[in-house]
Amino acid sequence: MKISVIIPTMDEPAIADVLHDVLDALQQHSVELIVVDKSKDETATRAAELGAKVIHQTGTGYGDAYITGFQHISEDTETVVILDGDYTYDPYDIPKLLQAINDGADLVIGARFALMDKGAMSRRNALGNRLLTALIRVLYHVRITDSQSGMRAIRRSALDRLKLESPNMPFASEMIIEAQKENLAITEVPIRYRNRVGRAKLYPFRDAFSILFTTIRLVRDYNPIVIFLPIGLALILIGLAYGTTILIEYTTTGIVTRLAGAVLSVFLILTGLQITLFGLLADIILTNLRRR
Repeated sequence: MKISVIIPTMDEPAIADVLHDVLDALQQHSVELIVVDKSKDETATRAAELGAKVIHQTGTGYGDAYITGFQHISEDTETVVILDGDYTYDPYDIPKLLQAINDGADLVIGARFALMDKGAMSRRNALGNRLLTALIRVLYHVRITDSQSGMRAIRRSALDRLKLESPNMPFASEMIIEAQKENLAITEVPIRYRNRVGRAKLYPFRDAFSILFTTIRLVRDYNPIVIFLPIGLALILIGLAYGTTILIEYTTTGIVTRLAGAVLSVFLILTGLQITLFGLLADIILTNLRRR
């Protein structure tokens, strides 16, 4: 199997260890190492010395690095593996991901929580990960436990079907959502997760809000009825509830003293109906497009 391993780097003191372990773990395969680098230290030099194809990242961001790397994959590559260059992921777990590919999966995600070293992930990051994963599970019906894992394997044919655009941390969620949209087989395998070597590049709060926004934006494009139906029904119910009090007043007294309230009630009901119908129409259009 021809495998391309893509690693984004930014001042990674452990890059030599990562690449050495990758080559050792995959010595029975034809391996292409692609390092997408934006370092100020000797990371690129060390990677080149170990035979990696070093690509200078002109853009910025986690997702941009991988999208750049995908553009340099060899034509005969069958499977693509991605992982970080900070030694948090154990390259000797890569064969587990490849076995899942051989068993029929299109996208394999390394699930970190079962085999995580003590202190490798802060409680804040772990909580944020679980919340984002739960949101993706509910909105997209994907059975995963670690949506933000950075160690994955994907068939080349499957990768070519994905429309990946996010340049930053939402890239991890975007890959899963796009794979689900394409009805690809997604699975997880347990992997080890270690304490990082070098400086962390994450900005937890900024990245979490960015991932959350992207997840909601993509569900609007993927399953609009999930967004528009609750909003439309909520407006209709509020309008009906408010209008009912005015109707009771009219049947009791024979007059309407809250004319503005009556107008507002009608406005809410009509707006809710329009939003609901828009969501249903968008859902019908997307369903028909998927069947083509």
